Amino acid sequence: MKRRIVIASVAAAALLTGGTAVAIAGSGSTDRARSSSTAPEAQIAQASGTASGTTARASFSDAAEAALKAVPGTLASLDLDHGARTTWDADVLGDDGTWHEITLDASDARVLSQRVDRDDNDPEDAAEAAALKKAAVTATEAARKAAPRSTVTSVEFDDDGTPAWEVEVVRGHTEHELYVDAQSGKVTQAPADDDHDNDDDYGDDD
Repeated sequence: MKRRIVIASVAAAALLTGGTAVAIAGSGSTDRARSSSTAPEAQIAQASGTASGTTARASFSDAAEAALKAVPGTLASLDLDHGARTTWDADVLGDDGTWHEITLDASDARVLSQRVDRDDNDPEDAAEAAALKKAAVTATEAARKAAPRSTVTSVEFDDDGTPAWEVEVVRGHTEHELYVDAQSGKVTQAPADDDHDNDDDYGDDD
């Protein structure tokens, strides 16, 4: 289920046409505030020189850590958005069971705005929250599984069908959409029909 509609191609285009992407070391942040495990080095979207003239120096890990510091809970999505101002847009399921939308400055991961989703009595939101809490793989772990040969621009939990993380990456100047199984961590290429119940491995190192 999509909680936001993000035009990922805009972010990818900015990375490809005017920006650069560099490998960064994970900061040790996680998607659950109660976890402190670290992960190996990964290429997780750090862009500069975007078309808007803004720089995105805060990494995926920086933004994830800042979002969870603002709202302790579980990260459901994090997207790099190149609008009038380049931002990281996060959805967090708070420890209290409420949904929060957080916008962070892409230059320093500073929180620009946050709000509680007042429509959290929606049955679909409740189903997503339940599936998210059962996920063995977090958003940051999914990004790092997909990232060794790519630059990640978006990670979002999808509980339609088999729960999985949708990871959008730029690899070899081409944008790809991958799925990371929320339980096994298996990485697969998203087919054209966007059905993630497929078994085509995509560089799965596990």
